[in-house]
Amino acid sequence: MAQAQSAAPPPNWVASRHPLGWLIDRLLAIEPLRQLLFLQARQLIIRTAERRGIAWRARREELLQQAEPLLASSTAAATATPPYYRARFHAYQQGNLCWQAAGEAEQATDAMALRVWPGETLEPQDAQRRLRDAIFAAIEPSLSGPVRSALDIGCSVGVGTMALKDWLERREGTGVAVDGLDLSPQMLSVARVRDPEGRIRRWHHAAAEATGLPAASVELITLQFVCHELPAEATRAVLKEAARLLRPGGVVALVDQDPDSDVIRRLPAPIATLLKSTEPYLEDYFGLDLPVALEQAGFRDVRREACDPRHRVLVAVR
Repeated sequence: MAQAQSAAPPPNWVASRHPLGWLIDRLLAIEPLRQLLFLQARQLIIRTAERRGIAWRARREELLQQAEPLLASSTAAATATPPYYRARFHAYQQGNLCWQAAGEAEQATDAMALRVWPGETLEPQDAQRRLRDAIFAAIEPSLSGPVRSALDIGCSVGVGTMALKDWLERREGTGVAVDGLDLSPQMLSVARVRDPEGRIRRWHHAAAEATGLPAASVELITLQFVCHELPAEATRAVLKEAARLLRPGGVVALVDQDPDSDVIRRLPAPIATLLKSTEPYLEDYFGLDLPVALEQAGFRDVRREACDPRHRVLVAVR
């Protein structure tokens, strides 16, 4: 398996010191233009998804009708929301702290999976299954024994959490306890709707860097497509918390955009601008040497594996 390597320099469109990255930053600093890009990005995503068979708007209404009554019971009053989480993610003015984002996260995740293989004719569920199977196959070599408890940090509406549960049950049989944790009570409300049988032990409303969960209590932690949505200091704090939560020999797996991916590095400037307009911490993500950050947080045996043309998995042992 591939060992972790030094971080690649950020793509030109991300780096503010590169002329292209600098120009994109200047354009996004013009608020009316930023708002227009937000709208264009959103419309493009929805149109593309619906053309590929994702019932974006109908599914949103179905989920929200069931999820809205669950908000109070999905909210932990003591959970403090850090300022960085209030950024304008994904073309939503309130970021992840709104019903629209929660009602569309499942569809957006399916659309993301379809974009990984643009030249292939895949159904959304097939693309999602292929994406998650590759992720878990990359994690497997670092697991030295059974996994009876796992935590999916930054679980959103639980697409990856449920896939993690399915995989671990295939690996271990029944009785595997999987929890999800997120800062958005709206997302967690939708996650509970998507989990009608209660297969996930608990959906926690908490900050990833201050979970409040017991130390040395889980054997596997995943962060699936989370780190690119965090400033660098928050990522370091989350890794420190993951190290606290894992039992000795436990494994953490970070799934996210691959800085070495030719697809990512060669994004056309218009697409890169739209992407950067909806992802405020991309430069932090690409500028942070995550293998080094993992080692600094107390992890060892760091591995990197490309799981598809756009994404990588970093796996490390506590």
